[in-house]
This record gives sequence, structure tokens and C-alpha cells, in this order.
Amino acid sequence: MERPDYSIIPNQMNPLLTAELERDVAFFRKWGYLIVEDAITSDQVETLREALDETFDRKGEMFTHQLLEEDDRFAFLLDNPPVLDRMRAILGNCVQLHSATARVTEPGTPDQDWHRDMPWPVDPEGTPYGSVPAQINCGYYLDSLTLENGPIAVVPGSQKALFKPPEGHPKFPDELVVFAKPGQAVMFDGWIYHRGMANKSEGRRRTCLMCYQNAWIKSREPFDGPKVLELRANGTQDQRLLLGEIEKW
Repeated sequence: MERPDYSIIPNQMNPLLTAELERDVAFFRKWGYLIVEDAITSDQVETLREALDETFDRKGEMFTHQLLEEDDRFAFLLDNPPVLDRMRAILGNCVQLHSATARVTEPGTPDQDWHRDMPWPVDPEGTPYGSVPAQINCGYYLDSLTLENGPIAVVPGSQKALFKPPEGHPKFPDELVVFAKPGQAVMFDGWIYHRGMANKSEGRRRTCLMCYQNAWIKSREPFDGPKVLELRANGTQDQRLLLGEIEKW
């Protein structure tokens, strides 16, 4: 078995933060979500729309898993600097991709229930945030979210709640409905209460979802497809670390 290239592991655990990143980290830690402005350009938005539409027409499935295997045009999302810089600022330099997926929400899709993407919250008496199992989602919404097509709703601060979200989708007095626009990215803690709202419009709602975690946590995806294996073999150090080249820590 070929030995991993341990030189791709960063020399220090945490990056040096600018004043802007420090503000973003503080906001995320308190509220459990963050809107990243200008995360992708208008040209990149159009590229992703075309790639996702073609993927959906080919597969015909609401959810696309192992997104990086579907089309080379998705690959830049892996290490997209405006998002990856903030992931590292929150989680530390040793970050790994948990999963890359997409969702095409058709008209008539009902409300999602409140849920978490991981089964346990941060223990306020436990270890520091960055050293516990942590998953951060990042949604690139390719259509402007409205009340008609179904925005994402979150309960700010609920990532710290030591109890499960309620069944169904009752209204929280302090829930936040996020009307994301193409070009923005919405990062949210996997523990925060969140849900997609019903699509009552006549058009699809398209989203690419890149999910990150500490590099020493097992990823959901196997990362064993040809496109990902090519990136692991010949990509940058960042790409190789993100795709799990270091399998044992």
C-alpha cells in the first residue's frame, strides 16, 4: 500500500485571521450560520446552472450524490476560496470534504421538517468547538429564494440546544428565513435546526451543497470515483487533503 504524502498536512492548526474573518467566525459561533457575499461570480452561477440542469436531465433524481463525479464544472466548488477560507477559520486548517451533493426541488415539493444533519449538539461544558465532531454545510443557491419557491429556514443559535428539534415544521418565534441570491453562499452548522420550505412556485429551486468537517473525521462519501481519484493523485495539496488522502491520523 502506497504511503500517504504527509507533507500536505498544514504546519499549523489554525490560520491567521483578518479582521473580517474574525467577525465572521464570531458570528458563526454565536448564531450557527453565515451568509458569504460574492462567493461565486455570475459566470460561475451560470456554469453551475448548466451543469446541474444537464445532470438532472440525465439522472432524473431530486438528489445528486457524489456531485464531483457528475461533471468537471462542479470541481471548483471543492476549494472555492471565499468559502474554504471561512471553513478553515472556523474548523482549523485540517479540513476535509464530508460530501458534495445537489438538490433540484420541483414545484409542489412540500415543507421539510425541522432537522439536524448530525445527531448530537456541542456540549457547552466539553471541548472547544473546533476539536469536536463538526460538520458545516454550504449551500450555493442557483435561483433567488422567495417565499414562493421555498427558502431555507434556520433557528439562529439552535446549534447549541441540548435537545432535538420538534417534529414537523412548527413556527419558531425567532426563526430566520434566508432569501439567498445567486452568487451568495449560506454556511450553516450541521447541528442547527434548519429546513427547506415548500416550493409553491412554477419553477425549480436548484442548490449545490458542499459539506466540510475536520479532516480526521470519517467522510460520508467514499471518494473513490475516477474524477475524485484523479484530483487526489494530481491535484493541489489543498485538494488532496480535502479529498481524504490522509486516511489515518
